[in-house]
Amino acid sequence: MARDNDNLVWAEFGEVLRLPVDRDRDYVHGIPWDAAGFLPQLPLVDIGSGTGLTTITLAERFPDTEIVSVEPEPMSRSLQMLRIAERDEIRSRTTVLPEPILQAWLPEQCGGAFLFNVIYFLGGRERDAFWQRMARVMAPGAPILLSRSYGGVPDKPVERELVQSAAMGRMEYQRWFEAHPVAGGRVEVTNTFRVLRDGEQVREVVSTIHPFGLDEDVVLEEVPIGQFGIEELDDRYFAIRRLPDIVR
Repeated sequence: MARDNDNLVWAEFGEVLRLPVDRDRDYVHGIPWDAAGFLPQLPLVDIGSGTGLTTITLAERFPDTEIVSVEPEPMSRSLQMLRIAERDEIRSRTTVLPEPILQAWLPEQCGGAFLFNVIYFLGGRERDAFWQRMARVMAPGAPILLSRSYGGVPDKPVERELVQSAAMGRMEYQRWFEAHPVAGGRVEVTNTFRVLRDGEQVREVVSTIHPFGLDEDVVLEEVPIGQFGIEELDDRYFAIRRLPDIVR
């Protein structure tokens, strides 16, 4: 068994386990881009974009819009840059940034942002800083399309279960999930990736992350009143929309 302390295993196994796509369950196909009401005349930002699936989808949805992608994890970012470089019509208008969102350069005015799960890995002061940064760069009316909460800290451990499997050649790839509460309001989430060849396990990699156990109410209560409005789009997403500044 190998320990993946930097969570690099997602870059290796993430898309193998996602494909072939089940459109009814695939998170990329369930994103309410149209309902969000992006302002495509301004740059759009993909925050924590991973291997670039959402970046490419955003660029395809808005074929005349500048895209800014923020991804600090180097292996996932490398895959994303390759994916973008292969698409001439996307490459010329997509900028990939290697810093975390609080340190990354952003255009002075943006027409919207996509935020999938990232906020649940930020501490309280970081979340405050995030909203203040977004208030500065989001144009009036621009949304932050925010994925809804994991559901807070579980009352008891979530037992290990097989949640995904996929085959490639002689190999079968499996993802096993488990979680339990830890100190500081965090949740320890463990993903165990197993590789079987002709039915026999030949590899195992364990990846552990510690997101904050933030339920929906906590996240929404931190959104600055007067700077943003909150719109429930569906059972998976909110639009946190920049309001016009009040001029006295």
